[in-house]
Parts: sequence; structure tokens; C-alpha cells
Amino acid sequence: MVLKRAAAAVIAGLIALCASAQGVISVDTKSSVLPDGKVELLFTVNLEPGWYMYSTVPVSGGPMATSFTADAAGTFSLDGTLRDAEEAHIKFDEGFAMEVKYFEGTARFRQVITPATADRFTVSGLLEFQTCNGAECTLNESEISIKVDPGAQAGQAAAPAAGESTSGQDKAAGQGFWSFLLIAFLAGLAGVITPCVFPMIPMTVGFLIGGGSTKGAGIMKGIIFGLSIIVIYTLLGLVVALFQSTAATDAIGTHWIPNLIFALLFLVFAVSFLGAFEITLPSGLANKADREADKGGYVAAFFVALAMVIVSFSCTGPFVGSILAAAVLDGVALRPIVGMAVFGLGFSLPFVVLSFFPGVMKKLPKSGGWLNMVKVVFAYIMLAFAMKFLYNIDAYFGWGIITRLGFIAVWAVLALLLGLYFLGIFRTSHDTPTEGIGWGRHIAGIVCIAFAFYLIPGLFGAPLQSISGLIPPMDGSTLTISQGNAQAASGNSTAASGYSTLKSYTDLDEALAESKATGKPVFIAFKSHTCSVCKQMEATVLSSPAVMEKLSSQFVIANLYVDDKTEDAEFRTLGRRYRDLELKQFGSASQPLYAVVDSEGNTLSGPTGSCTEEEFLLFLKF
Repeated sequence: MVLKRAAAAVIAGLIALCASAQGVISVDTKSSVLPDGKVELLFTVNLEPGWYMYSTVPVSGGPMATSFTADAAGTFSLDGTLRDAEEAHIKFDEGFAMEVKYFEGTARFRQVITPATADRFTVSGLLEFQTCNGAECTLNESEISIKVDPGAQAGQAAAPAAGESTSGQDKAAGQGFWSFLLIAFLAGLAGVITPCVFPMIPMTVGFLIGGGSTKGAGIMKGIIFGLSIIVIYTLLGLVVALFQSTAATDAIGTHWIPNLIFALLFLVFAVSFLGAFEITLPSGLANKADREADKGGYVAAFFVALAMVIVSFSCTGPFVGSILAAAVLDGVALRPIVGMAVFGLGFSLPFVVLSFFPGVMKKLPKSGGWLNMVKVVFAYIMLAFAMKFLYNIDAYFGWGIITRLGFIAVWAVLALLLGLYFLGIFRTSHDTPTEGIGWGRHIAGIVCIAFAFYLIPGLFGAPLQSISGLIPPMDGSTLTISQGNAQAASGNSTAASGYSTLKSYTDLDEALAESKATGKPVFIAFKSHTCSVCKQMEATVLSSPAVMEKLSSQFVIANLYVDDKTEDAEFRTLGRRYRDLELKQFGSASQPLYAVVDSEGNTLSGPTGSCTEEEFLLFLKF
């Protein structure tokens, strides 16, 4: 018994040593009492040079977000979820085909808890995160245990590290924040050219400069009008910021409830823009604002602004909803407020400028059929993004109703229809007849139709890497065109590559049973759903014709996901079972990791990680 325990301790030590070598030097934790009596935990992860880890912000289809799970305890409760303690770096990740947030060197995270007692207690839990170095990735689990004293002097928060800013405003001034503000401003400008707003420009500007006002009075009313628009939209952002839940903001990208809300919002507006019905707010609200505006004077400028916001809601609603969704998704409390303020600035700016220079209105295009075209274009775009929200719901419950094939097919049809609409092949019931189309519609039509043709190869296994962050990953619904034996029946792998069209198993026992029945060795791929390097290997090396031919004809394929959440009696999850196997048998915790075993699980070749096609073929010639 003693020898057995000693051997187990040695194995555990070797596993811990191996795991710590995967980019992590140490994980430190300390606590501090906040002025409101809550306690803040600060987790510091020190990384080896060349390694990086991801932030706490979850992104659908992106890398694994860093998270903290506390053990069940009655002495405290989590106040929201784990947050980044400093601004993350941003880069474009080719594996995910999207921008990702990451940390290098040292990463710090904060978790606020609410004590249920004034006595000392211990916080224990699990800090889970993913580290990568460009050639491999690994999933890490760090056991956390720290003693907390709620009775300690308040205000003793952990001091920021050298070079770390303590100003939330300074941290928010990163690249992502300014991009968000630019989008909000452009969305405000776009709202002006909608059918609900553009025809009202002459009337609104006429009020601001008319009524016997002097030029100076007209300018002042224009300024009040613009500021009122900004204030109204800012108040809307303030309401969202005040009532948002920290836990909800982290889950909004993946939870079915917010995705359902946005999907329904986009579908309703799309159908409305196609002419089925008009979306309006209660007429009494608009009429009351109009009556106050008729009284004239500077105060009336505010009510004109209020009436404009109310009347234009049916067209600006999708813009406002999208900006608020993006703001809440990021989880920063100030973003809904600042985003709506900037949106209001963009929306009001044309009115203010025209009140300063009313002569410019003569150069504006006349209201006409082009405004209906704007509504139709918005409708198709909203239908496309509604599909994205519906897919997130489907993925959340694991129904498999919205497949990759179906998703791409819908997008291709929408892009094709929009292109034909631009070219005048058909028109909607509320469009006005036109003679010929201009150069702008020609170009827009060509772009839309070209995008539709770009999507078509995705139905037959093409990875569509440039938009892989927006579309579902490869699944069994993908059609395949035979290339000899290179592409066989589709299996249950979800990697975005032609490699995933080979028959494969995600259960090792099933793969070993197949190996015994066929006499073929088992090719094992240790991977995770959030591994960028895995996606790159599958999109390049493993999907090459030579490798595909060899895998399909000579091996049984087992895709073992180390982040598989399927329950397991011994290891809690199937992913932990495969992670333990990877460490014990192959001495590594990184992904991707490839090995070949016989029907009894004995190693025949490998392991190997990220490599070239030539190196991989040599690995398969054991």
C-alpha cells in the first residue's frame, strides 16, 4: 500500500511538472477587502516567454475564455464572474479567423465575492485557462485555495503592478474601444439616411432656422437640438448600463436567452423593412412631443429632438440594438453609455451642420425610391445575422437543427437575392419603378453575387477561413466531392477542414473496438474546440490530399477533445479523462498532439505536434 501511494505520488508529481512546463511559471492569488465590504480576489498567472493566454471575455466560436469556478460553500457567493484586471492585447488569429484578446508575460484577473459571514473562511475553486505559443496549446487547471478575512481593514486592495494603469478610462482607450466608438458613430450617420429620417431633414432644419429667428438663434437651436439627441440616447445607454448583470454580460455571447432576443429583434425588423408591416411607438407619445415642439423657442428644440427619436425608432431600432448588444457583450459598464452618446452625435450631426449652413440642403438628393432600397438592404443583412443568433441557440442546446450546410446555404441565397435586387432583376411591393440602375447598384450587385459564389464551395468542404468566425464549424452535414479515397463518409468530428470529413470517433473505446475489427491502427488526435493551432493544422497539413489518402485507407481515426464536457464517472468529464491519458502515456498536455496506437492502446508512433506535411507523413510511416 505504501509503495502504491508512493508510486501514485511520483506519477502525480511528474504530471504536475509536465503541466507546469506548458507555458505557466506560477499562479499566485491574493485577496483584499473593498470599501463596500466585498472581497476582491486577484489571480496572477506568470507565463513563460513566447507563451500567451486568453482573456475572460467569451466569444462564440473563439478560444477558451479564462474562468473561475468556486467550490460549493455557504460562507460566500460570487459577485459576477471573473474579469480581466488589465487591458488585453488584441490580434487577428488565423485559426479562428477573428480578433482575439490575449495576455503575454503576466496575466491578472479579478473575482469579487460577497462574504456571508464576518469570520475568516477559505475560498477554494478551479481557475481554468488555455495557453498557446503559436505551435501548440494546452488547457490548464489551477487549484485555488486562499484564506479570506472579511474583518480586515477596508481599502487594502492589491496594488497594481508596475506599468499597470489604475484608470478604467485609460484602459478603455485601447484599440477595441476606439473601433467600437467609430462603429457607433458611423451607425448614427447611417440612421440619418433611413426612410424614417431622411424625408424629415428639410422640415426639421426649417424649424431650427425659421420662425423669425436670427441666424444666431437658429444656430443656438441647432446646438440644443443636437445636444438633446445625444442626451436622449445617452440616457438609453445609462439604463442598460445600470440594469446589466455582470454574469449576464459574460454569457450573452453564448446563452440562449439573449441570442433569442436579438434573433427575434432582427427578424421582426427585417420583415417590417420588407413591407409586411410598420413598427411604430404609441402615437400619443409622438403627438405629445409634437405639441410641445409647436410652442417654439429653445425648449421646443428639445421636444423636436424627442419627437425625432420617437418617430425614427422603426428605422434606428436595429442600429441601437446592435450597438447596445456589442457594448453589453464586451462587459464594460461604460460602453453602453459612451456608445449611445457617440451614436447620438453621429445621428444629430447632419442636422446641426445643416442648421449652420442651410444652403447645403439644396445639394442633398431628393427623397425617393432609393430610401426603400435602403430598407430592403437592411432587411437582408438583418436576416443574415438573425441566422447567426439562431445558430448560437441551437449550439447551446446541442440540437443540431441548424447545420453548417444549412447555414451557408441560407447566407448564399440571401447574398444572391440581394445581388439580384441591386441589379433590378426583381423589386419589392413598396418599391417605385425605375428606369435603369446606376453604377453604384451595379458594383453592389456584383459584390453580393460574388460573395454568394464564394460561399458555395463551403457546402462541399471548403473551410472558408476568412469568415470561419461567423459560420458554424465543419460537421457531418457538409457535402463532399469524392477525391479517390481521400474523403470518405463524414464522421462526428467538428474541425473546420476537409480532414473532418473522414469517418472518425470521439470515443476512444469505440475507436479501439473498430481497430480490433479491422486490424488497422488507431490515429489519435488530442485537440480542443478552442485550439487555434489545431484548426490551422487541420486546414493545412491534415487536409492535404497525401495525408487524407493515408489516414482514410490505413487508420482508424479518433478525435479526442480534452475539453469534452460529457460526464465521466471517474474523471468528472470525458475531456479530463483524455487529458489524463495524454499526460500519462505521452508525457504532454499540449494540443494538437498526434499519436498512433494499436488495438490495445499501445503506442506505435509519436507523439508529434504541429509540423510540416513532410514531417507528418514520416510520422505516419512507422
